[in-house]
Amino acid sequence: MVSERDYSDFILEFEFRLGERGNSGVGLRFPPAGDPAFDGLEVQMVDPRYYGTNYTAEPWELTGALYKAVAPTEQLYRPLEWNRYSIRCEGPHVTVALNGKTVVDVTLGEKTEPLERGKSLAERPRRGRIGFQELSRAGGQVEIRNARLRTLN
Repeated sequence: MVSERDYSDFILEFEFRLGERGNSGVGLRFPPAGDPAFDGLEVQMVDPRYYGTNYTAEPWELTGALYKAVAPTEQLYRPLEWNRYSIRCEGPHVTVALNGKTVVDVTLGEKTEPLERGKSLAERPRRGRIGFQELSRAGGQVEIRNARLRTLN
C-alpha cells in the first residue's frame, strides 16, 4: 500500500502485529520507482523468527531500525502482540518511537558514510511516498491498524 502523493515533514502513527514469521516495513520519503529501503527510508517491522535458526540478524535488521542503516537503541518489539510506532520526519531529523520509547533519533545529514547500495542517509530524499510492505514467510501475516498521518508543513 503506497500513498498517492509525496510527503516531506510528518508524524506517522500506527499499530502493527506480526505473525510468527512476519516481516514488514514502512517506507518513508521514497520515490515512485525504486526500493523504499535504499532509495528512501524504511522502518523495519520483523519478528526475529522470520530469519530462521541459521541466521543471526544484525541490529539494523530488527524492529525499530532504519533498515540496514541505524539500529534501534533497544529491542522493544513484543512478539504476537500489538505494537505501536510513532515516526516523525522533519527535514533531516527522523525519530522512531516503538511502544512509547524513542529507539532511533538521527539527523540524516550527519550520516555521510555509504551504506548498502552506496547511498548514505545524507543523500536520501527529504520528500517522497509513504507505504507499507509485507514480506512474511510461511503464513507469518502482518496486520496494521489505527494508522494516522499528520503533516507538519
